[in-house]
Amino acid sequence: MRNRTDLTRDNRGATAAIFAMAMPLLAGMGALAVDVGLWTVQKREAQGAADQAAFSAAIAAQASGDDAGHLEGKAIAASMGFIDGQDDVTVTTNKLDSLDGDSGEFWEVIVEKPQTMGLAALFLGSAPTARARAVAGTASGGAACIIGLSTSGTAISIDNNNSISNPGCAVYSNANMSMKNGSTINGAAYVAGSIDKQNAGQVTIGREVTGVTPVPDPYADVPSPGPCTNSTKITNGGSYSAGQFCAGIEIRNNASNKTLNLASGTYVVGGILRLDNGVTINGTGVTLVLRPGTTVTLGNNLVFNLTAPTSGSYAGIAMMGRNLGTNILAWNNAIFNVQGAFYFPNQELSIKNNSVFNSTQCTQLVGLVVSINNNANMNDECPGSGIRDIGNGKVALLA
Repeated sequence: MRNRTDLTRDNRGATAAIFAMAMPLLAGMGALAVDVGLWTVQKREAQGAADQAAFSAAIAAQASGDDAGHLEGKAIAASMGFIDGQDDVTVTTNKLDSLDGDSGEFWEVIVEKPQTMGLAALFLGSAPTARARAVAGTASGGAACIIGLSTSGTAISIDNNNSISNPGCAVYSNANMSMKNGSTINGAAYVAGSIDKQNAGQVTIGREVTGVTPVPDPYADVPSPGPCTNSTKITNGGSYSAGQFCAGIEIRNNASNKTLNLASGTYVVGGILRLDNGVTINGTGVTLVLRPGTTVTLGNNLVFNLTAPTSGSYAGIAMMGRNLGTNILAWNNAIFNVQGAFYFPNQELSIKNNSVFNSTQCTQLVGLVVSINNNANMNDECPGSGIRDIGNGKVALLA
């Protein structure tokens, strides 16, 4: 028989008692581990959905506008099991004008889904929410609204209170750039050389990058017109069909009609393009192609209501010419209701004196040199407009 002292020292069965008391805690920890594992999977799935949705939203918006971006973002999230408004899921799509201080066009998608709880409910008062965020957009800082192709001297000059106000419009200079006297670029400026700022405190650039590699000519592959075979010339306003006008277009101040209504197609112009004061050109699906050697004279208060074709050899181009007989194409007080590019790779484009660009369309300027001054402001809606970009404005997943 064991004595009382032996019984007080006997610890057989203690382990079982301790295990019994710890069992609820161990079970709870195991259940919590299972729940956390499931939550981790849900978080990963939500992040994948947000990534795909943001990328697709940016692509859709670039092609078809903001409404398409919102719709596509939510549709992609839904296809991956996260349907906005069902099972307490929230999918939010936002268009952003900047990301980490860089201007541009960005699309943010946030996916949120409350998690279910098993035995973790014993330890937590409420279920956590799986939240994922992704941002995609044009890594270049915006579509190329202005491109100066010259690789020497000053390729872009912006002076006297001019504003490139859309943060989605980027400026590219293959040489130096001049910014002076209260001028503003709300988007990005990519400059191969340096930026000359006079009165620097009055100059604003959303994002400036110097020393970049010169960009390629986005329309280098567009064909020049073939031989011209007639002596047709337009000297008065009216309605015209596409074709060759080898003797040119010359609407002078004494013309009885100063409004040209152009049917869709390509208008090849040779010899001379002279548009005196107050001439208006209307056309949808139209490209004006100036033959080499053509001389150009542009008067004041011209109005261009042009939409470039969306297919064919001249898709995206409203007006173009190579190796013209005029070095500088100067517009004074002009109104540009233009969807498309003005492409003159061997000439200077000078836009000045209160010229106006339609804020709902995109007039892309591509020239050897581009100068904008004296309140000739641009508020183009270029992203997603169908113009050609310079190649490094591709949509990318950025955050």
